[in-house]
Amino acid sequence: MIQHSLKSSYFKLLIVSLLLLVVSACSSEQNAQPVSENKEKTTGSTKENTNAENVKKPMLYVNNREANTVQVIDPTTYSVISTVEVGEKPTYVQVTPDGKYAYVVNSKSEDVSIIDTKSNKVLKTVPVGKTPKGVNFTTDGKWAYVINEGEGTVTVIDVAKMQESHVVKIGKFPHNGISSPDSSKFYVTNTASNSISVIDTESQSVINTIEGVKDLPHNLTITPDGKTLWVTLTKSNAIGIIDLEKEKMVETIPVGKGHHVIDLTNDGKFAYVANIGDHIVTVVDIASKEVVKSIKVGKGPHGIAITPDNKEVYIPVTEENKLVVLDTTTNEVSQTIETDAFPFFTATVGSRGTAYFTEASMTEKHHSAEKGSESNGTSNDSQQGASKTVIVNPPFLKTDETFAYTFDESGEYAIHCDPHPYMTMTVIVKEGKKMEEQTVEIKDYSYTPETLEITPGTAVKWINKDTVQHNAVIEK
Repeated sequence: MIQHSLKSSYFKLLIVSLLLLVVSACSSEQNAQPVSENKEKTTGSTKENTNAENVKKPMLYVNNREANTVQVIDPTTYSVISTVEVGEKPTYVQVTPDGKYAYVVNSKSEDVSIIDTKSNKVLKTVPVGKTPKGVNFTTDGKWAYVINEGEGTVTVIDVAKMQESHVVKIGKFPHNGISSPDSSKFYVTNTASNSISVIDTESQSVINTIEGVKDLPHNLTITPDGKTLWVTLTKSNAIGIIDLEKEKMVETIPVGKGHHVIDLTNDGKFAYVANIGDHIVTVVDIASKEVVKSIKVGKGPHGIAITPDNKEVYIPVTEENKLVVLDTTTNEVSQTIETDAFPFFTATVGSRGTAYFTEASMTEKHHSAEKGSESNGTSNDSQQGASKTVIVNPPFLKTDETFAYTFDESGEYAIHCDPHPYMTMTVIVKEGKKMEEQTVEIKDYSYTPETLEITPGTAVKWINKDTVQHNAVIEK
């Protein structure tokens, strides 16, 4: 009896098990199709999913100086997702600390194109000063500072209103600027004055000038603790370290050749320097102040930018129309992206000092709201003079290339370098017997001789002995 009962229980258990297996198989079969559909949907909507991820990873903006465009780069796919037409000769670009706008400085049309980073369209164009170059923001996102190299001023733009608020007079041939982490000060390099102007962001006036920043200070950044400026020194091919408490340059670090662009990782551990003259990027350990690596990236690297997560460095290579990506874990080139003509500068939110942005600071009231537009001087008197007419604007000269011009009429001619306007010389043409061809050497960011007296009909030949490109614009 017991044996019969066990057999009966066994058969019942077996039947139940078989039924469960059948149900499970059916269930698996029913679920199989949706899984397959999900796979197809995932494959078919890769672009859609990628774009969703990119909301968290900010885009990059590349100025193409000779194409008058800005290209928007997707840092996930390393592809161009949009090309925006801007003003003439866009040189510098920076993204607002909140990532909402990209400010593009157009050096020839002398204005700033403000791009909405959601639509990738120009919302507004703001006129600024003569030959504008660098642009950057206070870290609270309230003010934009556009450096007008050709007139020795800074145009201050109220970011909320998207309009000029002040014009601040500074030194000779200023080039670029950086905010203090607390947004109270803005520092500007005066290339021809070998100094740094310190602007108070409340009064929008110069409250100090740091002198003795020798060898043509060009671009700059600031350490996250706000204690030191790292400034590129064009003439000596070095980085100058300025102690802001001592208000002087205390140390220099040799890097590559040519004028440079510098950016720091947001953790303050490494500096990356693009050296346009010898085609390398120099990596400097900030704590030890030692060069840890030099990386070949192509001909003419310039406007460098580091991503907010410190994982990648983007470098426009001007002479090869490409954007190079460095992997910071290996300090090797990991990607190359084709661009339009002469990519000069690149930026993303967080590059060159704007990483100190906090959401709380953007909710504060803009102190510009109660201030009207006022001027602290709209030009540098020492740089003003009678209006001159450009006689010839020759092409840029690479190393050992030459350009010759015959001066047929008497008078005084002013010569300057287009990309480096602080380089100047004078040619005086006086009556007399025609002379043999005269040679002017371009070296160490200067013309030798700086003054040349000749007679009508005499030819002058400029030869470039620098590793960066120069020219000789002739005006009368």
